[in-house]
Amino acid sequence: MPYNSERSGLRRSAGFGLVVLLHVLLIWGLANGLGTKVVEIVKGPIEAKIIDTPPEVKPDEPPPPPPVLDKPPPPFVPPPEIAIDIPTQVPPAKAITAVQSKVAAPSAPSVSPRADPDHRNGRPPYPPASIRMGEEGTVVLLLLVGTDGAVDEARVDKSSGFSKLDQAAVKYARRAWRFLPAMSAGTAVAAWHRVAVSFRLDQQ
Repeated sequence: MPYNSERSGLRRSAGFGLVVLLHVLLIWGLANGLGTKVVEIVKGPIEAKIIDTPPEVKPDEPPPPPPVLDKPPPPFVPPPEIAIDIPTQVPPAKAITAVQSKVAAPSAPSVSPRADPDHRNGRPPYPPASIRMGEEGTVVLLLLVGTDGAVDEARVDKSSGFSKLDQAAVKYARRAWRFLPAMSAGTAVAAWHRVAVSFRLDQQ
């Protein structure tokens, strides 16, 4: 028994020493670069290959739409010229002769109406409203002087610009004015006569 125990102790001591020796050698190898050489041997050369990858082919894009152009204006077509002949109706000569024979043109008097020295025509009264509004002007009257010299009709031939002044002159001429009648071949005839009437505020 003692012999076996001693033998087992020696084995254990030898194994422990061997382990320690291996650790020492391993540390020494690592320190001297042995590990790098082993890694390089194990690793071996690295081969690099270039693989040509074909470029991606993009689908063809559709062409852009054509630009929108303004429609050209239609060609100018001049309108057709239409000539319309309108017949002129000429009445028969006999009809004209008949009308002329029925309606005789009035003959111009040899003496026109004129002022009557025995009857002085006064100035028409100034309308009060026109005085307040400062209205002034000259109205031309067209008077129909009858055979007795009285004014049968009175019209405004040219206005003064104010209706009150025009009406005042017309009314006064019909009521108060008298003339010597026009004469034709020694006979009194009715005839038209023009008279201008001025309205002035400084002459009222």
